[in-house]
Amino acid sequence: MTGPQPIPGPLFNRPPAVASGAHTSDLLLPDLSWAATRLGLVREPDGWLDTVVIAYVTAREYLGEFEKLRGDQFDPDVWLDALLRKHPREAYVEMLAFLNRAAPFKEAVLAIQQRFLAGLGTGLRTLAEAALAGAKDGQPRWFIARQPTLRAMRLVLTSPVPQDEPDSRVVSFLSDVDLETASILLVHLVADTLERERPEHEAKFGGMGESLAKEVVCNQIFNEPKDVGSAISRTWSLWTHHGANQKRENLPAAPVDLLAAATGLDLVEILAPAFAYWLKTTETRLVGPVRVPAFPLLTLPNEKVEKFLALYSATLDDLAAALVACDQPWQMLPLQTTPLLRVGDTVVVLDEPFLWEAVTSGLYWPVQEHLRATGGDKAWQAWSRAYAEMIELLAEDLIKEVAPLLLDGSSSFFTEDDIKAAFPGKKGVTPLNCDMGIDFGNSVVLLEIVNKPMTLAARSGDLDKFKVDAEKAVVEKTKQLDGTAKLLLQSPQPAGSPLAKPAEKVFPVVVCGNGFPLNPVTRNHVEERLKAEGWLQQSNVQPLAVVDLDELETCASLAKAGELLPDVLSSWLNSPSRKGSLTVHMVNTHGGRSLKRPAHVRADMDGAFEAIHLVLNIQDDPHSKPEAD
Repeated sequence: MTGPQPIPGPLFNRPPAVASGAHTSDLLLPDLSWAATRLGLVREPDGWLDTVVIAYVTAREYLGEFEKLRGDQFDPDVWLDALLRKHPREAYVEMLAFLNRAAPFKEAVLAIQQRFLAGLGTGLRTLAEAALAGAKDGQPRWFIARQPTLRAMRLVLTSPVPQDEPDSRVVSFLSDVDLETASILLVHLVADTLERERPEHEAKFGGMGESLAKEVVCNQIFNEPKDVGSAISRTWSLWTHHGANQKRENLPAAPVDLLAAATGLDLVEILAPAFAYWLKTTETRLVGPVRVPAFPLLTLPNEKVEKFLALYSATLDDLAAALVACDQPWQMLPLQTTPLLRVGDTVVVLDEPFLWEAVTSGLYWPVQEHLRATGGDKAWQAWSRAYAEMIELLAEDLIKEVAPLLLDGSSSFFTEDDIKAAFPGKKGVTPLNCDMGIDFGNSVVLLEIVNKPMTLAARSGDLDKFKVDAEKAVVEKTKQLDGTAKLLLQSPQPAGSPLAKPAEKVFPVVVCGNGFPLNPVTRNHVEERLKAEGWLQQSNVQPLAVVDLDELETCASLAKAGELLPDVLSSWLNSPSRKGSLTVHMVNTHGGRSLKRPAHVRADMDGAFEAIHLVLNIQDDPHSKPEAD
């Protein structure tokens, strides 16, 4: 007998009972999708790839193979068509939200994976297990990933009612499939649709074909893990402390009052509902509720909760209408801005990272829109500068924690004003200078702080827009660092210099208040641009370090544990993971190590949670707050 041989046995078994009593595990590093598996094109060993890249499984890898062995043609659209008819969209969206909350957690994903595999017929199960083990290329696959899960939500909500009859063979195969299995199949089928053909002779970006480079950049922006505790602490500090201390702009009111005017809510009335819904949703990743009550979890008046929901939730119909235009794989703005689904007097957390982003760093935007509406362009532009100063003040607090104390009790920390005073320039021309620096004796760390968010277009896959953002967020800022480095390398140093002698080694650092996707592609691009401009090319100037606020906080924690910042930076920039983020290097070198947060960060976190708990109507739970240390 010739030709494909069918594997005997049914496609699916009847679904097993749902397991209970499972527990969550630590967060895994982000899945960088199928595209990242092609990064084997990078010829040198790369600690970033070894640590970060996890490819997710697609339906083609097992269902497609099954169809091939049966002599049938695999068409994902045919399977999607049959699945979309099988369950109501409301049921699908809630199940996909359940899968999405489990996606980053190893134990939860493995439990769901075992349920799914147990429901498959013997032959299909064998193929699925082989696919998950990496039969295609030797790289094990992750079972459920966030991007295809959210894209499956979009598909469910925006697909028109089919007019033609579904494929009867596929309908028969799916006859005994339950909602969870059907939803998982949707995710894996959608993962197939996210693949793109790569042009053979396309332009390069960061040493890689532009289409693949775009996938890597968007993946990292989308998947970069964030510390919820730090985000809450930072937000509390920004709006309650640093907002009051900014002097750059004469705003019409204090930032926290502008926030109240823009939203109708004060800061705690925004943070508390988000915390309450998140807490109840994530009590366990496998058996916790998908829908949670919108009002009883809070002591806030119902009208306040309604205002919060008006800002951050949407109904199925509203969400569907907003998602119709988001046809590209990385276009998810409606889910970013309204990460809660409103179902009567209950809510469903559709995506936890988007929820925390909306109520922390996202608070900038309602104030900007309010000031644009009430004061025009000048008003919102002044707000943009004021917010940038708030970020600088917050970063300065962390940088001071990193600076060692000198023998006389003074700090080795110095500012832009110190540099200007020591190097006044000629004929009234002020030399280029950076925001801050720290003298460590044998080396000096120079820091430039920037608050440039990635634009929506860059986040959604427009590589040209990303190049513009990278220029503003990183490349242009290195000119300031280069100018200051040249001043501090001069011999001799002027009497007013913050350094007692010329710098022997300079570590330039850009602190991105809104983050920056640092990976081999973007690192190569930045280094190409610096070389072209001739910035930071001196032999005693170290490679540029780009860090975010979470990473800066980690450096402050390490400083309290006795690790000097130049040693941390040198270890990273000379490691196999040097082209990836400092976070990746920290995982490789300090994974599992317990570090205490800086004292002022712990104080801000405590202040935030004390205020939040006052308006919660949830029984005290020792696990209800991110650890302070």
